[in-house]
Amino acid sequence: MSKYEFVEEVKEDEAYELMMTPGVKSHFLGSEAWGRVSANRNWTPYRVGVRKDGKLAATALLLKKNLIKGYTYFYIPRGFIMDYSDRELLREVTKMVDAFCRRHKSLYFKIDPDIKLFDIDADGNPVPGGEDNTDLVTDLVKMGYTHKPLNYLFEGQQPRFTFRIPTDSDIDTVKGRYEKIVKRRLKQAAADGVEIVEGTRDDIPEFVRLMTMTEKRQGFYAHDTSYYQYFYDIMDEYGMVDLYFAKIDIPKLVLQLEDELKELAEEKEKFASQTSKKAAGKVKTIEEKIKADERQLASLKEGPQEVLTTSAQLLMTYAGKVWTLYAGNDMDYGKFYSNYAMFGFCIEEAVRRGAVFLDAFGTVGKTGLDPALDGLHEFKKRWGGEYTEFIGEFDFIQNKLMYFFYSKLIPIYHKRVNKKLRKKVQEDA
Repeated sequence: MSKYEFVEEVKEDEAYELMMTPGVKSHFLGSEAWGRVSANRNWTPYRVGVRKDGKLAATALLLKKNLIKGYTYFYIPRGFIMDYSDRELLREVTKMVDAFCRRHKSLYFKIDPDIKLFDIDADGNPVPGGEDNTDLVTDLVKMGYTHKPLNYLFEGQQPRFTFRIPTDSDIDTVKGRYEKIVKRRLKQAAADGVEIVEGTRDDIPEFVRLMTMTEKRQGFYAHDTSYYQYFYDIMDEYGMVDLYFAKIDIPKLVLQLEDELKELAEEKEKFASQTSKKAAGKVKTIEEKIKADERQLASLKEGPQEVLTTSAQLLMTYAGKVWTLYAGNDMDYGKFYSNYAMFGFCIEEAVRRGAVFLDAFGTVGKTGLDPALDGLHEFKKRWGGEYTEFIGEFDFIQNKLMYFFYSKLIPIYHKRVNKKLRKKVQEDA
């Protein structure tokens, strides 16, 4: 029988080595960096682990929240970093984490593993013969976990659904999975001169401006500027974050359209002197293009004559994977499709970095439940990624009476806090 040893403090380099091991489920939310970010949000982080026969076999980021009368609860974002097929190890990790949490007067600890429930198709239907982890759900319940009701929007600690775009092949193969509408809009964005540039910490206020616009439009909660500055500082220290912006040079685009209209006028005159049916058809096509360009030119001249920032993205890279964590868009300029240019750039960046996949970090499990989120879902669906449903949240209850009490009050508290912070963000903006 294997020998297990609990480790109260796991260093980042040893944990990272484990995360890169085949079969081990890993996530940036289990990183030391995320623990430090969480500490700035009233969590106390603990990076613990379990050695199996002297070798680190599991690690976890435990985030402790203090409650009244000395009670606490723990959240383990994306669960234990380990190979979940090793059920003996899973039982030992559970037992040791349980003991650790109880020493802190914990009511319960929560996990939400980065593991698919089962394979689903693009419409969310189970794929016959595909991967199926319902047996893991059953085993976790047998170990003493309570499986929380499955959610289909963003009610949990982390999104239960996402799209993961495979990026471990050449870029042409990856782009070949894009829907036709994506390819058309990427082409249009390129024609309009949308440019992706890298930002710095000094650009965080501009990022927050765009994030706040997205929050108002889709009902998400956007953090304030100080949070993003702290987040960027910590993640940049570990080389895990990049900030990108999409920009449109309006004066340059105006000149480009004016030159194009001159060329179209000359081309029309050339074909207008011809009498063939083919020439007449060509003239009609040119006239339609001229009208479209004139409408766009008039619209551009009515707006600000400057370089506009229309999209922003904080891109996370960790343990051979990439996540589009926070993004903001000014949809007043949506006709330029800079959000498509940005997302396409991030996918190409994931390919360049040799990542296994790019995770679009969240979508809905059912459309029609919240119209504001349906557009987000359709956008992320178009890039040829794998629609992924996770197994959900599991609570390991250690004090049933107090757990019942707090499980009713904590959601109310979070709702009030988020409402207060959302109001502050909007006022700051």
